[in-house]
Amino acid sequence: MSAPIRIAVAGAGLIGKRHVAAIAQCREAELSALVDPNPAASEYARLHNVPWFQSLEELLKADKPDGVILATPNQVHVQNGLECVASGCAVLVEKPLATSANEAAILVEAAKAANVPVLVGHHRRHNPLIRKAHEIITSGKIGQIRAVHAACWMFKPDDYFDEAPWRKAAGAGPISVNLVHDIDLIRYLCGDVVSVQAQAAPSLRGYDNEDVASALLVFENGAVGTITVSDMIVSPWSWELTARENPAYPPTTQSCYVLGGTHGSLSLPDLTLWQNAEERSWWKPMAAITVPRETSDPLVNQIRHFSRVIAGKEEPLVTGEEGYKTLQVVEAIQQSAKLRQTVLLRHELGNSTA
Repeated sequence: MSAPIRIAVAGAGLIGKRHVAAIAQCREAELSALVDPNPAASEYARLHNVPWFQSLEELLKADKPDGVILATPNQVHVQNGLECVASGCAVLVEKPLATSANEAAILVEAAKAANVPVLVGHHRRHNPLIRKAHEIITSGKIGQIRAVHAACWMFKPDDYFDEAPWRKAAGAGPISVNLVHDIDLIRYLCGDVVSVQAQAAPSLRGYDNEDVASALLVFENGAVGTITVSDMIVSPWSWELTARENPAYPPTTQSCYVLGGTHGSLSLPDLTLWQNAEERSWWKPMAAITVPRETSDPLVNQIRHFSRVIAGKEEPLVTGEEGYKTLQVVEAIQQSAKLRQTVLLRHELGNSTA
């Protein structure tokens, strides 16, 4: 058997520790080092019997790993990613890829020029139920997608904001904090977005950001979509509460996405396929089938995939360019809500909007 892929994790916060736990469950990979400027991280590294470094520069000078996972603050994703690319080290960047699409383009273009893999941690794509949904759609079982609706509604208690005051600031509302995950899945299932119309309302708590927003999306294939997000609604309809990915969230039995096509419709994450039992008609009975799928941890699947990309056995599922395109849509929603105008998107690197 070949030696495990050596992966370093930069960032020993909540997300970084989840990656460390995922690496421990993956035979193809092993944790090689931990990077975090906080001296308290040295004890965490000692518990996992790996060296601790205060910076990526220290790590890359001392012992170049096969890959690095960046679970660092969003503001330094591009800087850290460029360090890895310059050293020829494959990198998996936690979402969002950057704080803006234009910054993301810098990293994507540098990685392309250096022929270094840059992946983005939109781990939901690695969920078996999403893989099955993608298979159903690409097989034509629901026909041509004409519409999609997604709900991202949750209630964040006051202490969520009090423990991190930056969450009350402009630009830190649910559009940027939460919607990036849902937009990525919708793009993966429905295709690229070419225009956006959005509305947002100020925070009822009096913070400097929105607490609810809605967007109308037009896709390249002619489909239309609606998505709403709020952190001020008591609701069972969000990916966190319906997908059972993270045990920190109490599960519900609801779905939060519905996709409609010319031959059927699909709801997620319950993966229920609706079709006419006979000919297509609203006069004819419909049948609902819950499609079976495997169950496994998306974060572990993502580590396994990252390892295989590094080994040259697989192509990246979520490339840097995919992360860039998702950021484009999120920025377009913010811009449209601010200007109350339709925003057109261009997908060439460096061209966020028309």
